[in-house]
Amino acid sequence: MLPDSELGAVLGVVRRCLAADGGLPVTGEPSFVNRRYDGPGTVRIGAYEQGRLVACGAARPYAHRWSLVGAVDPDFRGRGLGGELLDRLMTAAETVVQVETEALTPAAEELFHARGLRQVFAEDVFRLGPEVPPEQAALPDGIRVEEWGEETRGAFYQAYCASFADRPGYPGLTLEQWVSWLVEDDFRPDASLLARDAAGAPVGFVVCAEGFLVQLGAVPAWRRRGLGRALAAAALARLRAAGDAEVFLDVNVNNPASAALFRGLGFTGVSRRARFERR
Repeated sequence: MLPDSELGAVLGVVRRCLAADGGLPVTGEPSFVNRRYDGPGTVRIGAYEQGRLVACGAARPYAHRWSLVGAVDPDFRGRGLGGELLDRLMTAAETVVQVETEALTPAAEELFHARGLRQVFAEDVFRLGPEVPPEQAALPDGIRVEEWGEETRGAFYQAYCASFADRPGYPGLTLEQWVSWLVEDDFRPDASLLARDAAGAPVGFVVCAEGFLVQLGAVPAWRRRGLGRALAAAALARLRAAGDAEVFLDVNVNNPASAALFRGLGFTGVSRRARFERR
């Protein structure tokens, strides 16, 4: 068992993995790591080499499942540490097991399948670096945009629902649930834009956090008409103007159209986030 005093060492292992495997920078922040390796009922284990933590893992209980995470220092891979950690954590878990990874490697995917885990979710992480100049994309005729605010958040939510209701896995969040999720981490209202048509109806939106494009959507009637690209370009320009040299986003693997749009704007893939499950 890893004591609380070792959370700093856990952070070091996670950051070395992030440097080697790629992924979202936020996954190397203390608050992100602590949420996964700390909390009531969490089981933590680790492996040491000459007193240095070189692999770590945690199992966190939720209402109806256990969520497992782990990391093996890149210099100590290929020794069976990942498999040993996973086996012990799966034994500690009592109900449904869900394994989370922020950077799915071929070796990790092979290990998960060997343990009878099936992939239930995956999304690719994309990065736009400072070397890529921002694109200028004109809005379609008749479209006007508004920024996020108390008076517009309801219209943003309407655009979100209409844009995502036909997507697999649409969660059906209420307005308050969606807003609460958006604003919990460095939300950027100045770079979050709502598109209205000539009649004033919400037809598209983009919402951003610091250095991150969170969601982009267009209602079905306005897809493939350049609206999404124009909204993304406008939001990225605002993030850049505010000093965000790098911008990240993630796209579900079952949404190739969005992935193509962002590649066209200069984004490149850096990692794949995924969840695997065993019942």
